[in-house]
Amino acid sequence: MKNFIEVIAQLIGIIAFVKGIIEFVDLNRIRRYEKFHEMSKRFDENESIQKVCELLHDSSSSISVTKQEKEVFICFLEEIYFMIMSGIMKKEIALYTFGYYAREAMHNQRFWHDLDSGEEYYTVFHKFCGMVSIFEPSKLGVKETLKY
Repeated sequence: MKNFIEVIAQLIGIIAFVKGIIEFVDLNRIRRYEKFHEMSKRFDENESIQKVCELLHDSSSSISVTKQEKEVFICFLEEIYFMIMSGIMKKEIALYTFGYYAREAMHNQRFWHDLDSGEEYYTVFHKFCGMVSIFEPSKLGVKETLKY
């Protein structure tokens, strides 16, 4: 009888441990989604970032973007890069969501006007742009699902 109770206790312990791991993984997935959502919302609601996006989207636009607004845009995308590198945000999600405008900024003369693209402080931004330049959203395919 004693052995039977020990076996049952060990089974309950193993089941609780496995359930804890599953909940931990689910909680991490939820946290990653929340961080992604927070960054997506910041991207959409930040006026400086949206002005730069408008400049990049429509090169014939007469919109004027200050150096400070471009710096805000650059810093935001550098944050995304750091989240990718630390594992907080999955690379495919980040590049799919935020990569378009980084790709547009890479060689846009109006964006780099009054900025020195060779400046050492833009190294991380250029690394993010490098990731974007080789990313192909079309390769994700219909059957592949983006996961947070």
